[in-house]
Amino acid sequence: MATGLSALLIASGTALIADHELGTTQSAIVLGGAALPAEVAATEALPVSAAPAPTSTSVPDRSGTPVELVIPFASSNHPDGVSAEITANPLNPSGSLFVPPDPRVLSWASEDAAPGSGRGTVIITGHINYVIDGKLVRGALSDVAEYGVNNIGETFTVVLADQRRLTYQISAAAEYNKDELAARPELRRSLYDQDSDFGQPGAARSDRLLLVSCGGAFDNATGNYEDNVFLYALPVG
Repeated sequence: MATGLSALLIASGTALIADHELGTTQSAIVLGGAALPAEVAATEALPVSAAPAPTSTSVPDRSGTPVELVIPFASSNHPDGVSAEITANPLNPSGSLFVPPDPRVLSWASEDAAPGSGRGTVIITGHINYVIDGKLVRGALSDVAEYGVNNIGETFTVVLADQRRLTYQISAAAEYNKDELAARPELRRSLYDQDSDFGQPGAARSDRLLLVSCGGAFDNATGNYEDNVFLYALPVG
């Protein structure tokens, strides 16, 4: 049984989930690391002086602080869907991202894009599961890999502190081994991109939302899952 907390490490200005010491189970679904579709793929960042001026197709900034994630559809570990608290957290003093020890609670990286901002990647993360008082507790994101297989095109809601409700549609998912992520800073930059805007060709540009947790095989020797799972969604409505 593992008891340590996970760490999301910052490297070259981008984050990865490096160690999730979460229990003794194994993720049943393993996603591939194929290229993301164009609507959610990051573009190469331009210097500020060379960046194009905002156009009429850009979404106005309607950003706010997320406080709840509501996933209405059923999944293996959540037959009634998910309703999870989201806490807003700056970086830890070490430079890592905060992850709540309770896997039923999620964390928004408050120094990065906010929901409704119209640009960048809104990063929400949490444990896939965790041992609490000797019992394995399923996390709010325990089925994030499953969503990437079964629920592309479905929608969920992010509730903001001012009670606005933003709807996001699941667009794509990917999974990468943590060693590969550690070795490829350019991949990390694209997965957590804060400079691009996103959306279907010809449609208004927007932020994208990322739900990220662990997945893949569980290594009993280290107490860690071997992969990170990335689920991307775009705002609708």
